[in-house]
Parts: sequence; C-alpha cells; structure tokens
Amino acid sequence: MVNALTTLIVKEVKELLRDPKILVGTVLMPIIMFGILGSIFNFSIGSARESLENISIIVVNEDNGPVSSAFKNFIENYPAAKITALYVQNINLAFDELKKTNASGIILLPKGLSQNITKGIRGEIVSYILLSSLSMTEQGKASIFQSIVESFNKVLSLQIISSQIPSMDPSFVSNPIAGGYYTYFRGSVLNIPPQIVTGTLYLQIMMMPIVIMIMLFSVMTMASTSIALEKETKTLETLLTLPVNRITILIGKLSGSLFVAVLGTVAYLLGFNYYMSSLMGGFGEQQNIDLSALGINITPLGYILMGIVFFVSIVSALALAVSFSVFSEDVRSAQASMSYIFIIILIPTLVLMFVDVNALPLISQILIYLIPFTHTIVASKSIMLGEYSMVLINIGYLILFTIIVLYVAAKLFTTEKIFTAKISFKRKKLTE
Repeated sequence: MVNALTTLIVKEVKELLRDPKILVGTVLMPIIMFGILGSIFNFSIGSARESLENISIIVVNEDNGPVSSAFKNFIENYPAAKITALYVQNINLAFDELKKTNASGIILLPKGLSQNITKGIRGEIVSYILLSSLSMTEQGKASIFQSIVESFNKVLSLQIISSQIPSMDPSFVSNPIAGGYYTYFRGSVLNIPPQIVTGTLYLQIMMMPIVIMIMLFSVMTMASTSIALEKETKTLETLLTLPVNRITILIGKLSGSLFVAVLGTVAYLLGFNYYMSSLMGGFGEQQNIDLSALGINITPLGYILMGIVFFVSIVSALALAVSFSVFSEDVRSAQASMSYIFIIILIPTLVLMFVDVNALPLISQILIYLIPFTHTIVASKSIMLGEYSMVLINIGYLILFTIIVLYVAAKLFTTEKIFTAKISFKRKKLTE
C-alpha cells in the first residue's frame, strides 16, 4: 500500500509540474512578487528610519524662562535623533511656518511654564503633530514627539531632585511635565493624539485595498473559469458555429459576468457605507473622533464616483480574464494562468497598505502607477479625502486601459486563435 501511495503521489506531482503555467504561476511568480515587495518595503523602511533620525520641529517659546532654556539645551543634545529646531514667538507664526517648511510638527512652551515648575505645579508642553501621508511613518513621527516630552520630563525631574528643594510633592518631582498632544491634518487641528487618528484611519485604509483585491479576484476567477469550462467541455466550438456574430457572443459573456459583478459592486458599496458609518459613529464616538472635521467624509458625489471606479475596474478585470483564459485548455490551466494577472493586483494592494508611494524613488512610482488597479485603490482613498480631481485622472486611466483590453479580447474572439492560442514554454523540436 505504501508503494502504491508513493507512486500516486509522484504521478500527481509530475502531472502538476509538467504544466509550465502551473510551475511558473506557483513557483516563479511568488519569488518575483515577494522580491519586488521586499525591495520596496526595505527602501520605505530605510527612508522612514532616516526621516525619523533627522527630524525638524518648530518651537514656540512663550515662556522665556529657565525651563524653556533647559528644553532648548535638551533639544540640541537629544541623543535619539538629530533635531533641527526653528524658534518662533507665537503659535500663529508656527502654523504659517509649518505650511512652508518640511517640519514634522510644533512644540509649544506655554507662558508661565517656568513659574509653575518653580512653585511645584505640574507644567504642560503641548505638541501639534503634522499628519500628511497617513502611512506607518506618521505613527513613528508621533512617537518621536512623545519621546521628546517624556525624556525631557525625566531630565527635569532629575534636576529638581538634585536641587534638593524642600517640601515638594513627590508626585510632582517624579513627573513635573505633562504632555498635551494634538493632531494637525490638512489645515485643521483636532484635540486628539495623532496615534489614535492614525490608528483609526490606518484601519480604514488597510481594509479597503483588501476588499478591492478580493472583489477583483472573484470577478476574474469567475470570468476565466466560464471560458475555460466551455473550452474544456467543447461547447465553445458549438457556440461559435451558431449564426451569431462572435462579438455578440463576447458581449453576451461579458454582460452576463458583468451583471453578477454589478450586483457585487452594489453589495460592496452598501457594505462599505455601513463600514464607514460604523467607523465614524461607533469607533469614532468612543475615541471622541470627528473624522468629518479632518475631511474624511464621503459625499453623495463621492459614492457616485466610487461606483464608477469599481464598475470600470470590474469591466477591465473581466476583459483581462477573458483574454488570458483564451490561452488555457482547461479550468485548471485557466486558474493557473490567473496568477499572472493576480500579481498586478496583489502588488499595489500590499504596497499601498503599508507604504507611501510618494516616498518611493521616481522609477518605482512610475511602475506602481502603470499598474491599472493601483488607480482603483488610489481613487478610493482620494474619494474619502474629497480629492475628486485626482479621481477623474484615475478613472480616465482605467477607462483607457479597459478600452485596450476589450479591443484585444474582441480580436481574439473574432479569429481562430480562440481555439489554437496557447501559452507554451516548450522548445520546438528540430525536424531532421
């Protein structure tokens, strides 16, 4: 029995590996894909680490006392990072400078800070952290500001202990400074620590690409399986011999799949609407987050644009799947050939979940934006931020790509390549 089982296993492995499409899709594609992703993530993490090691801040010194002087000396000798500080007189000037420079945020030393510390009253240092790309780097930026305040708090505590001032409250001596953290995002100040804001928005941004990826995967698998099944059961030949124009047959097949896909799009929009309502209502209320104050709100126009983006993306995915399934002989090879297409969905999905594309090298940005389904995810984010002009560019690129793919699919259907086209990696034997 053991020998029979071994023989069956070897036979099955040989049959699977004998098909080049399965071999390439299962073995080579993951190596290529994760090699690309690894290079992108390494560069992104390196850039993030470099940006956090060299940080620029704006300091508003309204105190002008010994504590603010000690803070200035502390910043100049901060061990964890090289900090470039720009000192201004009031908070309004600081916000103006924040718009002009590449500073990561503002630290406010309020009036009377030194006086309060001298009297044994806990002081407060206020931080306004700038959030721009809403990537993982932003969370690290917020941690830097918190680390600065907490480290200075320890330094000041040691100075108070060494001065041996009598009759001071031990709780004050151990913690003389409190940190107040505000979020500055798109010109608005929110009275919420940036870690909570980035956590909420990152959850929202992280889930969206995953749902889009699943939607496109299911649509393409459905379309490719439909064509491959008819080729495998030999019903496609019968269908194409009917006195019906082949373009009509193609449109019929795409329309049938499209009808199901439209139902999926409507279901996605309804689910996404509930998801957004839950995020803004339930989770937002628990954390006192008003996301609409940050411009995170989908208007009726936004939902219309979202529907157009998904519709065009689904049509292009269907046409792409039909074009690739023409080269498949059966359902198994059709599913294997889909791995070539899935990679152009999976790469932008993973990249846009964790990396700020604008922080990548120019050549990487170009390559990412050349992938059509990148624009599906980018457009969804832009709609949530109300940046509709960018959405129109994304839709235009998707429409152009869809037209090209539909043209290729129509060409394949109107020729005999629908029967003879195959993807083969075998070398032709030389005839003697």
